[in-house]
Amino acid sequence: MKHSPFITALKKNSRALQHHPFSCISSSSLIQLASAHNVTCFQAQLSALQNKILPERYLRNFNALTLNDQIRLAGSRILLVGLGGLGGYILEILARSGVGTFVLADGDCFEESNLNRQILGTVDTLGKSKVKAAKVRLKKINPFCRCQIHPYFLSRKDLPGLMKNIDLVVDALGGVEFRPVLLEESSRAGIPLITGFLAGTTGLVSTVYPGGKSPGVFWRGENKDGAENILGNMAQTVSLIASVQAAETIKLLTGKDSGLAGRVFLVDFETLTFDLLEL
Repeated sequence: MKHSPFITALKKNSRALQHHPFSCISSSSLIQLASAHNVTCFQAQLSALQNKILPERYLRNFNALTLNDQIRLAGSRILLVGLGGLGGYILEILARSGVGTFVLADGDCFEESNLNRQILGTVDTLGKSKVKAAKVRLKKINPFCRCQIHPYFLSRKDLPGLMKNIDLVVDALGGVEFRPVLLEESSRAGIPLITGFLAGTTGLVSTVYPGGKSPGVFWRGENKDGAENILGNMAQTVSLIASVQAAETIKLLTGKDSGLAGRVFLVDFETLTFDLLEL
């Protein structure tokens, strides 16, 4: 597509920016050009970035992200398992940041007790599929993203197929029972996994490379007697842990080293303490 009419139109409709090594184009213009040239929104964005034309929606990502970082995010694919408290916030952050392709999995539906903390949970989504609500939300946030949904609870046999061509797995599960399975299959597939867990005012995040140390010691018991069911789930803890998971995801997808490999980020809002624990 390097010398296509679409690229010519892109360049014609972009505008130069002072103090930046790239041009800029509005999202509405990019969508119109994609439609006119029979190009998907996903491919239109990727082509624009590769030709040093930045969709204006990402302008405030700079200088925290470089143009090359933005290209890498646009071409990345993540598997996000769990679209409840953690997963909803993670999706929100990563979609706004420019991650290109999401594979989303969750078999749960929203219930009223989710409304205290789950950003995708509203009075309008009660009783509806979490992963389907996530797809609707994703389209509203960033129409340049691709999305594949799996509205059921995953089993071990589902994972090898879902992990094909995936760059990163993000564990946003509730409970503890399926976490070790997800970790084992991620390691088997050679894919890093970023996990988050919380209970009450305490939460943790860790990054696990294939064959690396994991925070599995925290995953004890069964879902029914897990710490989160005993201590509850608070919105401030959910949103912070999700933000740390999203930050780690962006670092890894842009080729940077993890700050949490072999370590656990631990926060306690009750005591206002933040710790890094070595595994």
